[in-house]
Amino acid sequence: MAVAPGDIVVMMNGLPGKMGCSVGEAIVARGMELAPTALTGPDFAGDVVDVAGTSVTLVAGGTDAADAAAGALKADCAARGKTLVAVDFTVPAAAEANARYYAAHGLSFVMGTTGADAGALSKSVLDGTHSAVIAPNMSKQIVALQAVVERAAKDFPGAFAGYALDVTESHQASKIDTSGTAKAVVASLAALQDEQIWSSANAKVSAAIERIDKVRDEASQLDGAGGLLGKVPAEHLAGHAYHTYGLTSGDGTVRFELRHNVNGRSTYAEGVCDATLFLAAELAKGEPSTRLFDMIDVLRAGAMS
Repeated sequence: MAVAPGDIVVMMNGLPGKMGCSVGEAIVARGMELAPTALTGPDFAGDVVDVAGTSVTLVAGGTDAADAAAGALKADCAARGKTLVAVDFTVPAAAEANARYYAAHGLSFVMGTTGADAGALSKSVLDGTHSAVIAPNMSKQIVALQAVVERAAKDFPGAFAGYALDVTESHQASKIDTSGTAKAVVASLAALQDEQIWSSANAKVSAAIERIDKVRDEASQLDGAGGLLGKVPAEHLAGHAYHTYGLTSGDGTVRFELRHNVNGRSTYAEGVCDATLFLAAELAKGEPSTRLFDMIDVLRAGAMS
């Protein structure tokens, strides 16, 4: 059951961060409404941010003001027949607390914040009465590519036995954690190396994740990390995602590479819009059989513009 964009109100948590602002602008461009209040960190509490012509007052998470904001937004949306969805692009340290906040208020959400405990986030949804789309990457094209690699791992486990895996990822210096997308792809590539690997909890997968090379210094980014990555344009140093996954044969004569390089944030912001529309449609169905989704579910539903 489709829900018109104009019937959706989004609580854009993560302002005034650059990703939060980009997503907020995309939300408005797609015809959805931004809520007048949103969660933020203590340093920005009380600030008012203009996002595509909408004034949003920021309240600190974990405060009485935050609880009051959720109650007021739910009451307003109920009175106007609107669907309320929270979108979370905050920081890893806040993600779990925010997930508990959404559970406490029965507030369905889309979360692209990475670096938090995925198990804890999932449990907060499954133990609650709300629904969520949680994904480390919101780019529809990257998610589709990730699904292809995962399918190959399941269909051809051990196809790259004897090959060494190396992974290099580059993001803006403000991104502290290792890319969640890189971690997910590494799990699939590890299964292509070893047919006994099927879980991201496998010790070999954990070791491969630990070896992911995070590039955060600008000199290396401009240089392309010595050829391991594409060269990041100077204007995108503050917002990019470059990933290279390499598989090299034991004797060094054969090498395969998979790369995805993204400049800017628009592809992620558009994916968040798709996920928000998908989640609103799921909520409109009434009591759901499934309440925890990822971007693969969004892809399979054809909820991509």
